[in-house]
Amino acid sequence: MTSAANVEALERASGRDWAGWVAVFEAAGGPSLGHRELVAVAYRDLGHVDNPGWWAQMTAVAYEQHIGRRAPGQRQDGSYECSVSRTHGGTLDQALGAWLEVAAGLSGVGGVPFAGSATSTATPAYRRWRAALSDGSRLLAEVSLRADRAVVTLTWSRLPSPEAKDEARPVLKALLASL
Repeated sequence: MTSAANVEALERASGRDWAGWVAVFEAAGGPSLGHRELVAVAYRDLGHVDNPGWWAQMTAVAYEQHIGRRAPGQRQDGSYECSVSRTHGGTLDQALGAWLEVAAGLSGVGGVPFAGSATSTATPAYRRWRAALSDGSRLLAEVSLRADRAVVTLTWSRLPSPEAKDEARPVLKALLASL
């Protein structure tokens, strides 16, 4: 089942209660729909929110969890990911700079070495730093603005199990605490 926090956030953002979202998905074909089709169903009703594409993805994933297609933190490919975020304040570039200082001292994450050099990209709205790890997992540091304050989000993806996802959370939190 979907975690209560996700449902509450969806309800606040969309103005529709969870039972209403379930009814929308069921009327459109529910469990017979693939992920992209579920996103399209949610997107039609989210034009009034900021970043409707992101909310449509979140709503579709919550429904997939609701019907048992996915566990919390599970990706469409069956792998898992863990994300944590922290408000840094300042500009995108200042927050990215703070992350780069932390990352410069790392040879890996959670005992898993990096597999090559990290890459960075920038858009007007985001700054992203990505690194592959030797076990096939990936680490992403994404800096975005929320209410004109920079937020750093770390995501460890391609994790093999729910247990690995749970073990990743304190590692990521410790990294953010060092900003």
